[in-house]
Amino acid sequence: MYGIKIMKNLKPDYNKSLIYTRLGYNKKSAELSTEAFKETERLIELTKKTLDITAAYRMMNIVEIKPPYVILEDGTVLKGQKLSKLLENCNTALLMLATGGKKVMELITRLQDEGRLSEAVVVDAAASEITDSALDMVMAHVAQIIRPRGQALTKMRFSPGYGDFDITQQRDFYRLLDAQSFGITINDACLLLPEKSVFAIAGIRNYF
Repeated sequence: MYGIKIMKNLKPDYNKSLIYTRLGYNKKSAELSTEAFKETERLIELTKKTLDITAAYRMMNIVEIKPPYVILEDGTVLKGQKLSKLLENCNTALLMLATGGKKVMELITRLQDEGRLSEAVVVDAAASEITDSALDMVMAHVAQIIRPRGQALTKMRFSPGYGDFDITQQRDFYRLLDAQSFGITINDACLLLPEKSVFAIAGIRNYF
């Protein structure tokens, strides 16, 4: 069993076009006016400055994969047909979290309370995309660590709530990653607070 590793004050690279996609804009169906574009860019920059992103990860041995079940070394059982397929031929699971902190949610709430709803929507979309991009940083970091061992990560990662990987399994990630210590709480619906928090899993396999 590996310990939890922490990465603080992250400034991840991100695909800005995906923020615009979250907002419903694409080159084929809609064009922003110059004024609207400048305002959106301003809000994205504001979001970047407001986010305080922390990420953490933990590698755990996979004891058995018996679709749709994946059994980890501590006895935790994860369930998902697509998940078990993702982890096929992997001997280790990489569990990850990223959180954008409380300040960005306070900003979104303040904008909503002031009736600046369109601005709140942009900040919300930008915060989601940028925080999720922190998981790319985690995966790139881990890939460098395991490469000399003759290991590689799966190209994809899954989060609870994707397909048949039920969102209730957020509880397992919450426990295994000690998410409480990062200021994250989980409610009865298995949603995370602050809302700009995410769990994910990827697989580690040998090259040969």
